[in-house]
Amino acid sequence: MAASPPRYPFPHPAKSSYITSWIAGLVPSPPGHTHPEHVRPLKRRRANSAPMGTARRAPSPEKRRRVDDDVMRGQSPSVTDSSHPLDLGRHNTFSPLDSQIGSRRGSRASTNASSPRRGISPLRETIATLKDAMPPILTEPYDGAQLPVNEAIMDMVMDVMERLGPGQLDGWVPRCLKEEIKSDNALGVQTFDRHAFTDSPCNLSECNPSLREELRYTLGKVKQIFKRARTCKTRGRDENAWCQVVIQPLMELALELSGNGKMLLQSVQTQVIDPRYLSIDAKSGRRLDRKTDLTYSYSHEEDDLAALYARLQPRISAVSHMSDAFTKTTALFSGIEVKAADGDKSEAEYQISIFMGASLRKKAELVRMAGFSDTASALIEPSFVVVGHEWYFYLAYLHSDGAVHVLEHGSCSTNSISGVFKILRVLRNVVEYGLEGLEEGGLKAKVGYWGGFLGPVLERLAGGTEIARGIASAATLGDEAICMGSATASHITI
Repeated sequence: MAASPPRYPFPHPAKSSYITSWIAGLVPSPPGHTHPEHVRPLKRRRANSAPMGTARRAPSPEKRRRVDDDVMRGQSPSVTDSSHPLDLGRHNTFSPLDSQIGSRRGSRASTNASSPRRGISPLRETIATLKDAMPPILTEPYDGAQLPVNEAIMDMVMDVMERLGPGQLDGWVPRCLKEEIKSDNALGVQTFDRHAFTDSPCNLSECNPSLREELRYTLGKVKQIFKRARTCKTRGRDENAWCQVVIQPLMELALELSGNGKMLLQSVQTQVIDPRYLSIDAKSGRRLDRKTDLTYSYSHEEDDLAALYARLQPRISAVSHMSDAFTKTTALFSGIEVKAADGDKSEAEYQISIFMGASLRKKAELVRMAGFSDTASALIEPSFVVVGHEWYFYLAYLHSDGAVHVLEHGSCSTNSISGVFKILRVLRNVVEYGLEGLEEGGLKAKVGYWGGFLGPVLERLAGGTEIARGIASAATLGDEAICMGSATASHITI
């Protein structure tokens, strides 16, 4: 039997030399018995701190789980590292600042010892500085207040408070309207104080035609104001709404019934007070300034007053404490500051106190310019603060050193038909007080606010009486007095 050829024949010598040279060029492999930990990796690991300038590696097909070691419980990872904290995603959620602070404090946040120190309220600071300002303004309740030693001023304050204060009223709802009010189902339940009704006829049919028409007109307006006030309260409307649909209609109704066209309602909420009549903070030296909402003005449209204003114009540029081009040429009376139902009464008191203080100081300046010696007892004016339904009554008067005392006494509310009628009666009394003496013969009789004070002062200024020059205003202090901290301007003398 023939021998079979060899299974693995030897290669041709030329081919063998070629293979040998190819093997010699290969990189030797590690020995099979070498342990893996002793094997040096073929690729160097990437440094953690410095990024390489080479191209990025392709992302791993298996996504690694994100670990946020520096993020506290309850805090979003976006808060600590993200440059775009509001780009929200699956792993980037929004966390309010309060929750971040609370999470840092942990359980200590509930203790008083570790809670942040409460800042001083700017409003409280301002009210505190107002009574220590130069000249000062002190606002406080009438009950318990120390009235001035000057008997003329004290008697006048008490007389005006007795005449205008809401607590002094006795009878403000016409008795003949009682049944019409109670029978109106749209008004719901209505209650009345036992002193609420006047001694008018029991039925409208017993009134004369003109009075009956006026009473029905007034009742219609009062119902409308009551319903709007109730809506403002229940729907949480702001102070602008309260002004437009409750306060202004009520004040204008009082003018319509008692003003005889001689007095108008004027908005001053966008106007600024002339800084010369503002108090100055004793510490910072800045003037304490705030705006108020409404005031009454003596009309330029009424014939007698228009003639008086025409005679005043070439002789005196301003008769009020406001900087507005028109308002400064108009005599003003009283003031009202309005807040919504959730507004701050203390802030409103502060605003009306500044407004009334500046108003009285300007009038004191007019008195000195006219050459009158002493009319301080007549520098007394009413004002109001309204917070939602509640109307608070104030009386402001001026001391001889320019200090102002603002007294709160009594309140009313628009939360009932009886309350609206009561405020209407108070407003009518205020209007009548401001106009008293303006009728024919009033100046000669020297009665009322106009006839006993403002009218004679403006008439003398309009008549060309020589105005004293170089007299320091009772409204403002000179620079020397301010720098020295004048004692007469740093406290109220009583």
